[in-house]
Amino acid sequence: MDELEELYRQYAIPVKRYVLSLCGNEAEADDITAETFYKAIRHIEKFEGGRMFTWLCAIARNTWLDWIKRKDYQNQTISEEIAAQLPDQGPTPEAAWTGKEERLMLYRQIQRLQPGERDVVYLRIFAELSFSEIGQILNRSENWARVTFYRSKEKLKGWMHHE
Repeated sequence: MDELEELYRQYAIPVKRYVLSLCGNEAEADDITAETFYKAIRHIEKFEGGRMFTWLCAIARNTWLDWIKRKDYQNQTISEEIAAQLPDQGPTPEAAWTGKEERLMLYRQIQRLQPGERDVVYLRIFAELSFSEIGQILNRSENWARVTFYRSKEKLKGWMHHE
């Protein structure tokens, strides 16, 4: 049981941040994160090696998609309260915008992207996954993930400059 507790301690907060970026609702993010770890623990024998966080993000994404189907989910707008809880990415190329107002505007613009584009952006920025890992999670190639991210980033830059 100690290994499972360590798994949860190490990955619960990063997985919840990723889920929060998907659903924009803290209570739902808590539920989806809990369900993610429940599924991971029940099916730990299916983990084939590689990076554990990538595997957990794949489970979290699928759990969120199932959640949407079950809840007749309405795409929510991220509130200032939620935006304040999401990680400030600091001086990375993928996170050129800092400060509360800029982050809130960015998160709202991300919601305008097509679902596949949004997935890539969330996995890259919030989960901090490589393009190879993103491709694995979305059943696409590493190159597809890289191109989709850069095209999405250009869209976001254009939208941010016109607001």
